[in-house]
Amino acid sequence: MKKFLFILISLIIFSCQKETFPYKLTIISNPEAAGQFSEKSGYYAEGTNLSVIAEPNSEYEFVNWTGDVESSSNSVNILMDSDKSITANFIKKKYELKIEVEGKGSVFQEIIKPGITDEYNSGTILKLTAVPVDGWVFVEWQGDIQNENNPIEITIDKPISIKAIFKHYPASGLPIVKIKTNQVVGPAMDKDSYVEGSLEIIGDGNFESLEETTMKIKGRGNSTWWICTDAGAGAVVGKCPYQVKFGDKTSVLGMPEDKKWVLLAEKSDKSMIRNKIARYMGELSDLEYTPNAEYIELFINEDYQGTYLIGQKVEESKNRVNIGDEGYLIEIDTDANNRIDPDDIIFKPTIWSSIHKDGVFNIKDPNIEYDSEEFKFIENYINQFESTLYSDDFNNPDTGYKSYIDDDSLIDWFLINEIAKSVDARWYSSIYFSYIPGKKIKMGPIWDFDLSYGNLNYSDAQYTDGFHVKQNNWIDRLYQDGEFVEKVKNRYSYYYSKLSDIKNKIDEFAKYIDKSQKANFERWDILGVYVWPNPVYDLTYEQEVERLENWIEERMNWLNSNF
Repeated sequence: MKKFLFILISLIIFSCQKETFPYKLTIISNPEAAGQFSEKSGYYAEGTNLSVIAEPNSEYEFVNWTGDVESSSNSVNILMDSDKSITANFIKKKYELKIEVEGKGSVFQEIIKPGITDEYNSGTILKLTAVPVDGWVFVEWQGDIQNENNPIEITIDKPISIKAIFKHYPASGLPIVKIKTNQVVGPAMDKDSYVEGSLEIIGDGNFESLEETTMKIKGRGNSTWWICTDAGAGAVVGKCPYQVKFGDKTSVLGMPEDKKWVLLAEKSDKSMIRNKIARYMGELSDLEYTPNAEYIELFINEDYQGTYLIGQKVEESKNRVNIGDEGYLIEIDTDANNRIDPDDIIFKPTIWSSIHKDGVFNIKDPNIEYDSEEFKFIENYINQFESTLYSDDFNNPDTGYKSYIDDDSLIDWFLINEIAKSVDARWYSSIYFSYIPGKKIKMGPIWDFDLSYGNLNYSDAQYTDGFHVKQNNWIDRLYQDGEFVEKVKNRYSYYYSKLSDIKNKIDEFAKYIDKSQKANFERWDILGVYVWPNPVYDLTYEQEVERLENWIEERMNWLNSNF
């Protein structure tokens, strides 16, 4: 009986308790997957009290809850006393894009993935295109994004500040040479070591362009290198001469292909015409080879360097000094002032070096070693030539100097340098000649005229009167041969007949680089400033050209009266 009463009482108590039910909670993200929640959608027992926290993903920010609960707080409490649906609303973060411009140009924005102007939804993808105005070139992006590419694509995932850098280049019509390196180039570089880089030529429709091509670059020159690196030269440091070397033979601006090319800075020559007019005179001569060169605008790592000449280097080559495998290319130089490199192969002819103690003959080609058979051969041959030249029977038509040297090439070489009053050609340096065994010595090519035509203040070279290169050892001796002197006079009459052509050529060059020279002297403020070894320097560019033209006319008139 007691057991029955217990069961009955238990049934009565259980039947009196309140019945509970599970309720459904639905949590929605708007937009979908924009955030995460501390609780999940699902069924919860009646009376359950939930704390639901909305955490936005990285590209979003929380706005509010809507639905059965409305709140601007990302954390809400929910009592499960019925089915409930709540929506967490998110919006994309917005970031400011700040674009600045340095120089003259603009930046075009193209939205790849939608956003709005000025402030962009996080994740917006933009294409930015830098557009320079005429006469300017895009260089790089700076700021939060550093890049040289144009255009670029950027993703807005934070506030971004970016600057488009434009730099001026002269719209001169000259081809543009752009060199890129990842190392220092200029006065601070090691002249004896190459720096890796690339070179591109923009032909501007008038010349052959060259796609970006790998190459190496180093400084070159002696006095011209000093002028670029030492403010003691009387002007600002910079505008340096260079040599570039391609991995493969490459044509530059239509000139025959080869590996090595020179970049002449023309800093001391403020007309920037002297080397060009000398080359023109070389073209008028019968010399077998005269190095060609073309005016360019030079940029190094997007920094405008000014007006340069890019041209052929004096070296043995099928397209340059064509002497084949057996020939010799020699430069008469000096071993003073550290001009000779450790790997140069030199010798000192007995007679030449007795007159000029520092004079050396530098074998530029072939690549031989001291005391080799080739070395002994050329050394002996030059000594034999000089012994014959200074012998009593030196002008014998069969056994004299003419059996060793081509006097026609010597006369052309002499006259071009004498007209220019080239101090180097007198006895110092840049005196080139070639010799093929079994043939005769041939003078040339001509080289290095920026310090000629009255543009140096020593050795009386600034004056239009007086002989100069005639003092060269060989020329001075040959002037004791009446037949040689007569040939010189007759040949000079040919050059003198070209005086008007030479003056017209100067005018042509000056007109051709007129726009370029203005930009050059904006970059290098040296007009009216002394640059070693200018004898006259307080001139405008137009006056520099006029002085050159007048100097040549006066010089050739004097020579015509004294040959």
